[in-house]
Amino acid sequence: MIGQLLSERYKVLKYLGGGMSSVYLAEDIILNRDVVVKMIKVDVHNKDKSRQRFQREVESTIQLSHPNIVNVLDVDETDEYQLLVTEMVDGPTLKQYIDDNHEISIDEAVELSVQILKGIEHAHERGIIHRDIKPQNILLDSEKKVRITDFGIAKALSETRMTETNQVMGSVQYISPEQAKGQNTDERTDIYSFGIVLFELLTGQVPFSGETPVSVALKQISENLPDIDGYREVPQGLKNILFRCTEKNPDDRYRYVETVLKDLKQYRSNTTPYVNDNKKEDDHTIVTPAVTPAAAGASAAASAGSADGKKDEEPPEAPEKKEEKTKKKRRALWLIPIVFLLLGAGLLVYLFIQQNETVDMPDFAGMSFEEAEQQLLEHDMETGDVSEEYNEDFGEGEVIETTPAGGEQVDSGSTVDFLLSSGLEPYSMEDFTGNAYVDIMDTLNDLSFNSVTLVPEDSESPPGTVTSQSIESGEAVYPEEHDLELGVEAFTVPDFTGESYDSAEETLNNVNFNEVSREDSYHDDIEEGAIISQSVEPGTGVYPHEGSITLNVSRGQEAIEIVDYSGQPVETARNALEKEGFNVNIAEELYNESVEEGNVISQSPNYGNFLPGSTIDLIVSLGEEPPQNMQYATTVNIPYGEAEEASDSDSGSEGESDEDSGSEEESENPPKTVNIYLDDANNSIDDVHTSLDITEDTDETIRLEIEPDETGRFMVEVDGEEAINEEIPYNE
Repeated sequence: MIGQLLSERYKVLKYLGGGMSSVYLAEDIILNRDVVVKMIKVDVHNKDKSRQRFQREVESTIQLSHPNIVNVLDVDETDEYQLLVTEMVDGPTLKQYIDDNHEISIDEAVELSVQILKGIEHAHERGIIHRDIKPQNILLDSEKKVRITDFGIAKALSETRMTETNQVMGSVQYISPEQAKGQNTDERTDIYSFGIVLFELLTGQVPFSGETPVSVALKQISENLPDIDGYREVPQGLKNILFRCTEKNPDDRYRYVETVLKDLKQYRSNTTPYVNDNKKEDDHTIVTPAVTPAAAGASAAASAGSADGKKDEEPPEAPEKKEEKTKKKRRALWLIPIVFLLLGAGLLVYLFIQQNETVDMPDFAGMSFEEAEQQLLEHDMETGDVSEEYNEDFGEGEVIETTPAGGEQVDSGSTVDFLLSSGLEPYSMEDFTGNAYVDIMDTLNDLSFNSVTLVPEDSESPPGTVTSQSIESGEAVYPEEHDLELGVEAFTVPDFTGESYDSAEETLNNVNFNEVSREDSYHDDIEEGAIISQSVEPGTGVYPHEGSITLNVSRGQEAIEIVDYSGQPVETARNALEKEGFNVNIAEELYNESVEEGNVISQSPNYGNFLPGSTIDLIVSLGEEPPQNMQYATTVNIPYGEAEEASDSDSGSEGESDEDSGSEEESENPPKTVNIYLDDANNSIDDVHTSLDITEDTDETIRLEIEPDETGRFMVEVDGEEAINEEIPYNE
């Protein structure tokens, strides 16, 4: 896969890992930037449905644009894979950060939580639920800003991949109880998973673990969250938020991320801690009806009496008074319907007035608090709680946000809570002493001090080490308003001449020397790789991080260009080459009809540059090769002679069997002696070269070596009589 080009655009550079997808680092060759490509295998049993589901769920995530969400750049597909291309975030996952930095401070855990929730809130507002919130899907960039990834993937794969055990393993520690039961999910699923992440941020561990994913899922469904006090001390207000996020029943959980954020911000502003009274965001206040005077009187009458519970006795009324009371009571009965009609009309008028006395909540963000209060009066609203926090986006005293938020419909006379900016948070000076200055340069540049001045100091610290600082550790400052002086141990440049370049470079690298350059030149007296000279005088003191030195390194003796002496006398070649310092070797002497005897036929090497002392091989001519002896060979048939005739005569006898005839033939052919004589470069005709016995005609091979301009000869005798005698002339 490495090196392949996907979608004619993304060149795969490196495998990053796997899980619900195979993840690769790739280069966008069109925009010349690094991206992350996630390859998700297509369901082979239902490719069309798989593609449609993926496109529907994932393409919507391209519309997400938020500082706390990893941007989806492209979506594509092949026959085997769905491709999801996202921006490259250069930083660890939250899981890695927790493992490397535990225990994380309460304030940092809350700050990270706020960023996570803001990213989730942005997605929820656009109808996208993550369903796989976990530290592995949360990245931290170089500025420690939260970036959530993999929105939409969980649902896109839920019908095809989540049934595979190895896919559930990564998420089961964080899934909600309703997910574990296979029930429908909504925003509260992400809130539950966030709660588990918050637990891990605070404790460094997940609340539920087990030997199998199933056992962990069962704990998510049935077991309460472990007592967080067993891990560390956590403020009660923050614990209450954590507990409500992780309620097993979704109805007891936060309904919207906006409310979690509100409670976290209230916790951060050190106002009244949140109390978990299990009220939902959509609960209604129960209004107790007012007690009417009549009802109050009836109640009083019901409770009136003597100490022993009996009613007080009264004297009987006079008849006239009794009749008058009866008339009044009748008149009162006629008034009751009228009173109820009037009360009903009044209630309707009151409700109508109340219904129409609503206003649009102004957006006060960015205003000064004084301006906001003036507008509150104009809208017949009152100032509620006012809290402050440091904020880099709003100036000191400006409104960051309000509750209710700008744009909402609110009743006239409502109370408005304000969150104001305290301006930029001052920087708490770090203790840089003991660090190499080169390691803190970027940090100091980012802090933007008014000026940074280095002061050379002598100590036993390694060169380049910060030994003191003018601003004490822990002091709260605004860097742009302050000058900073850092005492730094200087480095005394040694004398490198004659030392090997590799050794000198190692010495300079060990003190983080800023720039080491190399120049090479030939030198007859200094061996190759040794330093001839240096640009900085020995004994000079420099700061390693800004030091620059050039080392002139010997290339040894300069190579000499070889001259080809082919065709010239060997002595001429030898003298010239040895004068240049080369070793001359006569490798071979050969006959050559085109090169005069004693001249060079060829030379190796015969071109290029070589160091003095190199060996040059010469092949020298012996002149034209003299004629060679001729090698001659022939096969002759040596006749047996009379014995053959006798054999022919006897074969005609009648009455003899074949078997008897054969026996007599063998007995009637006595052996004859054959002598062969040769006359050539190696043999004399007077000497027998070969002697053999024959009983029949016999073939024999004759071989002669005939000298130039000479004649060869061979002769064959059978029982002393010449049978063959031939002369063979020399032929080139």
